[in-house]
Amino acid sequence: MDIIEAMNMMRRLESLPEIHSAADKAVIQTMHAYFSELYETEIQDKSVMESESDDSEYLSRAIAEKTVIHNKYWCNPALFYVPCSISGEPRHDWSLINNIEIFRNDDDDNQLFIFSAKYPYSWGGISNRVYILKVVNGALKIEHSFM
Repeated sequence: MDIIEAMNMMRRLESLPEIHSAADKAVIQTMHAYFSELYETEIQDKSVMESESDDSEYLSRAIAEKTVIHNKYWCNPALFYVPCSISGEPRHDWSLINNIEIFRNDDDDNQLFIFSAKYPYSWGGISNRVYILKVVNGALKIEHSFM
């Protein structure tokens, strides 16, 4: 390592707190946007479910809308993660998220992040919401989720 490389490495190390802060903010903004968009559809789902109407057209439209949101935020093409149903209980209310933690691998060539948070169930339990995000074409995308 020559002196220039060593100086560049030192500058990067000195700026790590700012880099981490910006990366954490980007992860949280991405997850907040994802949750917010899904939550809007879930509120509509809840209303339809409570009305007890048999609206198969709504079901098709709702799943299509959720799939558009999914495709916007996800990079994993596995069908396992693609929305396929609706529920009478919203599961993406950002205001209920707490204890957020962000973990990162600090690999400039393959940046990965873990978003971890607690989410309360309506019946009183607590869910761990964990998502792996990665940078794809300059944008953060969700790759996996664990609950």
